[in-house]
Amino acid sequence: MNNTGIDPHKPGEDAAIIVSEAAGLADEGRYQEALPLFDKVPETGFSRPEVLVKRALTLGRIGLFSEAIRCCEKAICRAPRFSDAWFVRGLMRYYLSRASLAIECLDMALSLDPAHTEAWFIKGNCTYKTHDPAKAVAAYEKALTLSSTYPKPLYNRCVCLADLGRFEESLASYDACIRINPGVSVVHANRGVTLDSLERYQEALEAFEEALIVDPYDITALNNTCLLLSRLRRDNEAIEYHARCRRLMDLKDFDRRVW
Repeated sequence: MNNTGIDPHKPGEDAAIIVSEAAGLADEGRYQEALPLFDKVPETGFSRPEVLVKRALTLGRIGLFSEAIRCCEKAICRAPRFSDAWFVRGLMRYYLSRASLAIECLDMALSLDPAHTEAWFIKGNCTYKTHDPAKAVAAYEKALTLSSTYPKPLYNRCVCLADLGRFEESLASYDACIRINPGVSVVHANRGVTLDSLERYQEALEAFEEALIVDPYDITALNNTCLLLSRLRRDNEAIEYHARCRRLMDLKDFDRRVW
């Protein structure tokens, strides 16, 4: 009996409160706290496919990709035309390095929602991994049509264009990326590689130097500077950059990859 004068929560309301709290924790990056809350959602709450997709994203962020895919498949069974379920299923397959299978899911997501910017971006990454830079460029350009200042597809398009030998277009894309997001050393360093391919050697050196201003420990930029100076017969300068590179390498141990 309820003597408080306050209406008791209905089961659906309880589920909504739990989902809202879990989603809020996940948005803050507190995935380990969010997941037990998702697990407390009554079975009726999981009849909503968006709840399953939120749980799948949380599972993915802690590395439980296969379980996340199963969540997406439940969501697809309940709502076959829910584009986010297809997208997240594709995203998890991408994380598992199953690029071809991911593309199938992403294509379905995009057939349902052609304005899904992130789906176009991830599709670009997947097609690049399948050694098709031309299709990757097309996907990144779709993403940029929807969000013209999105730095990640801008940068990845630069790399693909250079791979295709379209160096002037690659350079223009690097310049656009740097105008939006100048503080990433790899963008400056790879811009230098494109300038080198265009035989604009002094500008390439300047781009490598910009990379080193952003990150003085960028060994790739140091090494590329050394190689280019050597090709230009500027041997004393090349020796200096080689020495800087060696000093950095002496401080490094064998690389270990973290998950």
